[in-house]
Amino acid sequence: MSTASTIKSLAAYDLIRDMILSGEALPGTRLVLVDLEKKLGVGRGPIRDALMRLDKSGLVQNIPYKGAIVMMPPSSKEIEHIFNLRIQVECALAKEAMQQATAEDMDRLEQLAGDLADTRDADFFFHKDRDFHLQLYSLSRMHHLLAVDSHLLDYVEGFLRRYSPEDISLFIQQHKDILTAMRDKDEEKLMEAMRRNILVGLELMQDEMKRLKRH
Repeated sequence: MSTASTIKSLAAYDLIRDMILSGEALPGTRLVLVDLEKKLGVGRGPIRDALMRLDKSGLVQNIPYKGAIVMMPPSSKEIEHIFNLRIQVECALAKEAMQQATAEDMDRLEQLAGDLADTRDADFFFHKDRDFHLQLYSLSRMHHLLAVDSHLLDYVEGFLRRYSPEDISLFIQQHKDILTAMRDKDEEKLMEAMRRNILVGLELMQDEMKRLKRH
């Protein structure tokens, strides 16, 4: 997919997602491609891509021969439980990754973190940030737990807008803290750095829910 197509897909994703979370598109509503094209001013290709991503996040269900149906978003309490699960799962993955990582592995993670810091592109930062964490957690060789975390992140993605420059700067610093703790084999600092990093995501989601006036 070209950069232009990706940007259109992200724009469609944001618009449809806001329709769902704000209550404009109620649970059970069928999202019709022709109607979305007219409403959003975006072509069918980007809209289809957006609906596939929203299906993964649980906000939409794509049903054969029926199309995309709006699902009930999780409550604020359920979101908190999701993040508490993320802390448990991702801390376990990071701890094991620290124990398994070689010097070459750490060099590759440092390179990824550096590339991410150089990007600072709000349109793509979430996805590149997720890839950084995926590469880190994959060092644990705990593939089933990694799959669980991937599903949890899918649910989170549906509630996060593109990060502000301040958010991006904070995440970049937190990546440095995580990697420093891993190189030092300091489990306590690693767990704290991971916890802080995940909870920032929860705060951003809570702010977004307030913006959309959904409690």
